[in-house]
Amino acid sequence: MKITVIGWYGTETIGDRAILAGLISFFNKSFSQFELKLGSLYPFFSDRTINEDHSFYKELTKKKCNIEIFNSKDSCSLLNAIKTSDFLVMGGGPLMDLNELFMVEYAFKKAKKFGIKTALLGCGIGPLFNKKYRKSVFEISLNSDIHILRDRQSKENLTDIYHEFGKKIGKSSIHTSYDPAVECVNEYIQHSNEKRLEYIAINLREFPQEYSQGNRSEGINEGLREFIKDIAEEFLEKEIKLIPMHYFHIGGDDRVFLNNIALELNLENICVQNKNLNLKETIDVYSKAYFNIGMRFHSVVLQTIASGRNYVLDYTEPNKGKINGFLKDIDKNGFYDNRYISLQEDKIRMDIINNLDDTFVLNNNDIRKTLAIYTELLSRLGK
Repeated sequence: MKITVIGWYGTETIGDRAILAGLISFFNKSFSQFELKLGSLYPFFSDRTINEDHSFYKELTKKKCNIEIFNSKDSCSLLNAIKTSDFLVMGGGPLMDLNELFMVEYAFKKAKKFGIKTALLGCGIGPLFNKKYRKSVFEISLNSDIHILRDRQSKENLTDIYHEFGKKIGKSSIHTSYDPAVECVNEYIQHSNEKRLEYIAINLREFPQEYSQGNRSEGINEGLREFIKDIAEEFLEKEIKLIPMHYFHIGGDDRVFLNNIALELNLENICVQNKNLNLKETIDVYSKAYFNIGMRFHSVVLQTIASGRNYVLDYTEPNKGKINGFLKDIDKNGFYDNRYISLQEDKIRMDIINNLDDTFVLNNNDIRKTLAIYTELLSRLGK
């Protein structure tokens, strides 16, 4: 099976890297053999991240995994990759208000014209404040043979878009599961020996204005700084590790914001992870932490699955965003109800740091059953 994966690669966060690792695991389980091409917006960066994570892919698949990278912004390279593939995939991430969305729309329409199967695998829908981007998502969906969205909220959002453009959606053909990163981390924990260490791991990002229609970023960023100060002073005996999920200036290198906080506070027990961690090393840091705090979506995903001793700062749309969607789907018993703050609605406060010895208990049977839709639908393509 010759597979081309496109998306936001080239600006990939650790979360995007976990998505790719999860997809590779699904492909390995679904096809006896597969060849993989990866479309990248900035190929030099993807070349580096894939090199860093390559040994982890081998651990997941028990085989060598070669990935050919091409420039997805170059129409000739993109067309050539599509024409020589059996299958075109939008490999996770949000379909949101980004100009690069039109590249995905173009690719899916060309693939359909060439008779090549297409899929949205593990994608989220939104935030989409602008009608032109909602129309692009509508067109991408119309040209997709397989839909597996990363949460039920995304299915509701896509249904609303279909209604907006006057078309009924075939709800039975729109499947939901967990983000492919869940597959990646779930495979990791099957073979890891967890050992709880005496540090607190925290991921923060500068509040992204594109996730809010108001202008609240300055107040939220200041609140986050004060929150870290309170954590460091409350847990003086513990090292406070500020862990990036992104190491590239496009998309916001987390180290800039984290170092600003550390320098302003100037507290001895706060340190920033400035040296790049690869995907496996990042999961390992979260799995062994005394407890974790996550803000970026995939920091929440990795911390929840790898550790379960975590607290959530949700920067996305209240009641509609991807973090809320993930927690609603995976947390059936309300474990995170009092470990969660909506940054756009709530005051950032210390009282969410409670019940330090409690751990979220994963329902492994539910996770396996929910993830099975990926291999079920992919396996049909190989027949």
